[in-house]
Amino acid sequence: MKRHVTVAAVQMSIEPLNIEANLKKTSNLLEQIHKSISCDLVVFPEDCITGPIPHNLDYSLNITSQPINHFQKLAQIYRTHIVAGSFIEKKQDQYFNTSLLINPEGKIILTYQKNNLWHPERRYLKKGHTIDVVETEIGNIGLIICWDLAFPSLCNKLAEKKADIICCPAYWTKDDGKSLIKKYGNMTEETMVNVLCSARAIENELMLIFSNGAGTAKIPLKTRVFSSKQIGQSQICAPILGKVKSIDDNSEGFVIYKYDRYLSRDAEKNYQIRKDLVLAGL
Repeated sequence: MKRHVTVAAVQMSIEPLNIEANLKKTSNLLEQIHKSISCDLVVFPEDCITGPIPHNLDYSLNITSQPINHFQKLAQIYRTHIVAGSFIEKKQDQYFNTSLLINPEGKIILTYQKNNLWHPERRYLKKGHTIDVVETEIGNIGLIICWDLAFPSLCNKLAEKKADIICCPAYWTKDDGKSLIKKYGNMTEETMVNVLCSARAIENELMLIFSNGAGTAKIPLKTRVFSSKQIGQSQICAPILGKVKSIDDNSEGFVIYKYDRYLSRDAEKNYQIRKDLVLAGL
C-alpha cells in the first residue's frame, strides 16, 4: 500500500437536468487536475450528473447507464480512482442516493447508498443500510454522502472496518440552515461543515475528502425552480492536522493534497482511538 497518496476534491457548479453539460464539466475539470499532477483519487460532488431530482425521477440512473460509463472511461484515461459524486439510482420501484468508487481499470469496486437522508429527500428516496470498505493499492476506502457527515457513528463503523480514507460527495446549501442563519448568523452551515470534516478525520485517524457543489444550487420543483447558494467549503482533512487544503468559498475549482499515511500511523500510536473504538464495539 502506497505511503503517499495524491488526492483531489472537486467543487463544481451543477446544471439541473443537463447531463451533457455536467459530464463535459467533469471531463474538463479532471483534465485540468491531471495537467497539474497525476492524482491517485478524485472526488466529485453529490448529484453532479443531474442535480437533485425530487420531481424529475425519470432522470434516475443505474450503474449501467451512460453517465456512469463516462466516469469509468475517465478513470481509465487518467489511471485514477474516481468517486463519481452521487446519482439517484432506481432499483425496481425504489430510489436511492448512490455513490460509486471506480478504479483505474474502470471497474466499479464500491457502491454506497446514502444511509442518512436529508429531510426533503425522505419524501422520495429510500435510505441505504450497508456500510462497506474496499481495499485498494492507495488505501482502504469508504464512502459517505453529505448529511451522513453529521453522524459520527457512521464514520466510526468505517474506521472499525479499517478505512483510512473516507470520501464525502455533498450538495450542501445555505438554505439547509434556514431560520438558523437569521438567528445565529450567515455562516452557520460553513461552520458546521468545517468542524465536522476535521472532527471526522481526527477522531477516526483517517483522511476525509469533502467535495461540494459550487455557485448556486437550482432544484426543479413542481411549479418553480428553487435556488440557494452552495456553501462550497470543499476540503481535505487529515489526522492530527485537521483541514489541510480547502476552497473557502463557493467558487468552482479543485484542491489537491499529497497525503502521508504515516499521519494515521502516528495518530494511532499516540492516541489509540481505533483500538478503543474496536474494544468499545462502536
